[in-house]
Amino acid sequence: MKAPVRVGPLDKESEQRFFDFLDRDRILHIFTIYDLKHMQEKTDVWVAFRDNEIIGYVFEFDSRIVHTHGDVGSITDLLRFISLDEPVFVIEPHHLEIVVRLFEPVEPTDSSSKGKITKYVVMKIGSNVLQSIIRHQVKRLGSEDTEEASKSLGEEWGKRVEEAIKRGFAFGGYHNGSLVSLATVPEIIENLAFVRGVYTLPSLRGRGLATSTCSALVTEVTRLGMDAVLWVANDNLPARKVYEKIGFKETGHVLLGFKARRRPV
Repeated sequence: MKAPVRVGPLDKESEQRFFDFLDRDRILHIFTIYDLKHMQEKTDVWVAFRDNEIIGYVFEFDSRIVHTHGDVGSITDLLRFISLDEPVFVIEPHHLEIVVRLFEPVEPTDSSSKGKITKYVVMKIGSNVLQSIIRHQVKRLGSEDTEEASKSLGEEWGKRVEEAIKRGFAFGGYHNGSLVSLATVPEIIENLAFVRGVYTLPSLRGRGLATSTCSALVTEVTRLGMDAVLWVANDNLPARKVYEKIGFKETGHVLLGFKARRRPV
């Protein structure tokens, strides 16, 4: 007979043990590690123990996003700590049956997804497999480029560039002298850089701009001695093609993302 599961908020006494648990698979837990170290004021974590060993956890970021990880037997008890009525979930696939008992999926987190749930494939690349393909003008962006990003790509993308430059870095791709493509690394933990914010103006897609911009970004990541990690929606075939072309490989990790609504009791 299994010992009972004990759940509760992460406390100072258990914090180092929790980081040791996360370090066993830093690719899977990259956001938990980053947010706890750099955005702790926006992050709440609840942990499940069995026989005094950590077996799972949920973390809530910015009173909006909820991640679930670990033993499926701990997830029901952990979800009781989530008071949000309309969270955005990122979960391991074997947690889905438990989560949907309490929350109804209403919208995928990636618009390319078929259905109400996005399946994310986790990919990684290092210098040993990088196939950099740069056929356009690209450069590393600085704070002086944020205004152009806002004007050329929209205010939201300008904000993303600004945040990436503060916490990591960003690269831009150019067409006829105008900034039209982006790739950013807003989160870095030691030797892992998380790639996101990859975007090209819709009217210029299919010309290899994303390939050039991502190639330049990942070249910089590997030059700095890091590996690059990203999540890509399984149904976003153009994006997957870009990443695979320059050498990204699947890690074997899969995550599910969706906006949800709490079911009536």
